[in-house]
Amino acid sequence: KNETFADETATKRLPFLLFLSIISFVPVASFSANTGNLINNYMGHISRRSAFQNAAAIAASLLLVPQIAHAFSASSQGSVPEQSTLQPQATANNTPTASVAYRPLSLKIPEHEVTVPVAMWFPTGNKQDSDTSRLLAKYDHRISVKKIGELLAGWDFIPEFASKDFQLQPTIASVIDGTKLSMPTSGPVVFLAHGYLGSRFDLSHLAEALAQEGFICVSPEFPESLAASFPRLDGLDRSVIMSSLLDRLSSEWGVTGTSFGIIGHSAGCGTATTTGDDTWTRVCIAGSPRRLDGSSIPGSVLLLSSMNDGAVSLARFGGRAAIPSEYALLEESTLCQLPNLPKRSFLLFDRPDAPNHISFLADGTNDAMICLLSPLLPVAQAMNIPVLDFDKYQASRDSKQTAEIVIPLVTKYLKQEMLKS
Repeated sequence: KNETFADETATKRLPFLLFLSIISFVPVASFSANTGNLINNYMGHISRRSAFQNAAAIAASLLLVPQIAHAFSASSQGSVPEQSTLQPQATANNTPTASVAYRPLSLKIPEHEVTVPVAMWFPTGNKQDSDTSRLLAKYDHRISVKKIGELLAGWDFIPEFASKDFQLQPTIASVIDGTKLSMPTSGPVVFLAHGYLGSRFDLSHLAEALAQEGFICVSPEFPESLAASFPRLDGLDRSVIMSSLLDRLSSEWGVTGTSFGIIGHSAGCGTATTTGDDTWTRVCIAGSPRRLDGSSIPGSVLLLSSMNDGAVSLARFGGRAAIPSEYALLEESTLCQLPNLPKRSFLLFDRPDAPNHISFLADGTNDAMICLLSPLLPVAQAMNIPVLDFDKYQASRDSKQTAEIVIPLVTKYLKQEMLKS
């Protein structure tokens, strides 16, 4: 068994040693003699099948050297995906009207000695009282190849520097830098919970739209984030972060919630269904229709799922038959005709071009993944590493089309349930 484990480790490690030499611009020949001998010793034990799979991965790696080198060669400070469709649209006089502010915050959790990045969006009215308040916001986003390798393939040998930073543009033009603006003292608060290998900006397009409607939106980074902003530690989980965030929101940042809601995507749906009490409003996107223990989700709930979701498809739970009977099934074609949405609603995308798992995320975060990770996709597929529908999205590129349906629906639902007089 130990020999088999060593063989599998060698099979996975060798192609990524090639990647690392490309990423760090160090020739393969510069690896130490000890490393070379270790690889040779491992290769002597690899089965013919494993060697064939490894050779295929290596061949793909070599063919993709120019693309991989280009992906990491751009400056890591403030680089933006070249193909991003999230460019802010200026108004006629080229001066955006500020109605939403974005502010980066830090959540210190002393018992674990970590600092968790938090993104906040809030309404500003139309403040134009100083040049500072009119600076356009940008989102500092990071993708760590090391973190992706650890969580998807169990690799522990990728160095920390195998990552890239991006500055993402907001989806709407009126998002300004709120660093020096006062935060609201009260209002309806919506938390955003990203999924496995997600980020605090995954649902930024929803946060911006909701902030325009008067909501205060708060999105923390969780331990499974692809940004690797802080180490994963025993005892530091999503519930700890959410509990600390709720406490800090009022005690340190001075924000009192008049009502509470939470939106989760994928694994974030588990966070959404276990945070808060029955008075909270919940939106679960691309997740399970029930809690992990099989019990019903409490309170007002809007569920969104797609039959084309390759990661968390409703088909895994039995298709349409898995939709709990207490939910009203919505139809895409009649959404705009509904004056009000049922308190417990379910929208199922069921068409040939339905959204995939990551179609629901903001265009900018998906573009960043396309920019950096596309060259690695063939190798991941050759080694049977799960890619969470990244392959589907690379072909569909349908974040904007999906958002045109999801944003109005979620906004309408949260206003209906959280802004009641």
